[in-house]
Amino acid sequence: MYGRVGVAWNPQNGRYVHGQYLNLLGNALGGRLEEGDYLEPTLKLNIVKPSAEDPTKPWFQFVITPSMFSNNGSFIGAFANNFTNQLRIELFQAYLETGNLLPDLKLWVGQRFYRGSDVHIADYFFFNQLNSQGFGLKYKALDVAVLLKTGGGQYSTTVDDSNRTVARQRTVLVGQYVLPVMEKHSVHFLGEFHLLPANRANIGGEALQPSDIGYVAGVKGRLDLGNGSFNELSARVGGGIANGAFGASSTWDTQGRPDEDGKYGGALGLEFVDHFLYNVNPMLTLNAYALFQRSAGASGESTDWSANFATGVRSFVYFTDRFHLINEASFQAVTFGLPEDAETPPLPWQAKFSIAPTLVPSGERSAWARPHLRFIYTLAYYSEGAREAYTSGPLAGRTTYFNQFGPRTFGHYLGVRSEWWF
Repeated sequence: MYGRVGVAWNPQNGRYVHGQYLNLLGNALGGRLEEGDYLEPTLKLNIVKPSAEDPTKPWFQFVITPSMFSNNGSFIGAFANNFTNQLRIELFQAYLETGNLLPDLKLWVGQRFYRGSDVHIADYFFFNQLNSQGFGLKYKALDVAVLLKTGGGQYSTTVDDSNRTVARQRTVLVGQYVLPVMEKHSVHFLGEFHLLPANRANIGGEALQPSDIGYVAGVKGRLDLGNGSFNELSARVGGGIANGAFGASSTWDTQGRPDEDGKYGGALGLEFVDHFLYNVNPMLTLNAYALFQRSAGASGESTDWSANFATGVRSFVYFTDRFHLINEASFQAVTFGLPEDAETPPLPWQAKFSIAPTLVPSGERSAWARPHLRFIYTLAYYSEGAREAYTSGPLAGRTTYFNQFGPRTFGHYLGVRSEWWF
């Protein structure tokens, strides 16, 4: 189970700040200490238990993960937040998995968290975030899957006078291989192929939207630095309809606009991530990340691209086994394509600093120790470009801190929160 619950205030006025990200894009890139309430229990039913006496014996298990969170960012409590209208419950996982039908072979079918690389302090699963419905198999270091995605946006269009829409179904073929290097280290290879069929009003009818394809190639290296320390460095490129690489998007979140034929053949998305954790000594741990993302559509227009850079570092100072001081500093800048004759506006950027005295009941001196009882204060500074971009530019309409408090130079957050996993 993973969960976080608490309360928060804004020292400036009476509007609620609970669950309001202070970051530019309305997500946790740039720091997550202000995240709202969330509960995610995972239930596992062992239909046939793995055998400790005979590790080659076949086993079957069913996994289900519901999640619960507030729909307006305020409070998760049934009596505090108009339960029937604002509390949202979703199903994140429901799959059946079996192992050892053949030696070293696992099979799964259903909806699952199909991912692995996580920058926890930015709440971002990078490189291979492929949560979806489908089926797959894993044999030793080889992992392959077939996934399906449906939805709005470029997946559907109005096809008749009655405003009927036809949803298109994207098929994603995934292959991954983890190559061990000198026992402690590894290199992770990723490949994806995306296929989106033509959208037709009826069988044999004219295509209202053409078929399209996309591809992804990526590589991630992991260095084990000993004593729980590591460094992960990844690079990923996606083309065509698989160019999603902006904000917290997945590769199938196609970015930008199509060409004049309605296709994304020239679209491109790039992502580079470095994730680092170092246990300096029994008194200090450092956890840091830096990421750069750039997505461009297929239209060829000077406005059809966007880029995002975010970096942050969190320190854990272990004053005692049960009293830790968390400090976090982060920086984020975004930029978007402009008309060729436009003057370059000020760059939208922000800087944040958080301090969080933390009680740790387990007494474990680790960045991964949970549960936490945190007292949090965050101060954010927003550049002139960030304020302008929200008022009348490309950040307008995004769910950010500015939605509640308007464009301003400084943002404040004061909270008392718990976080746990087990």
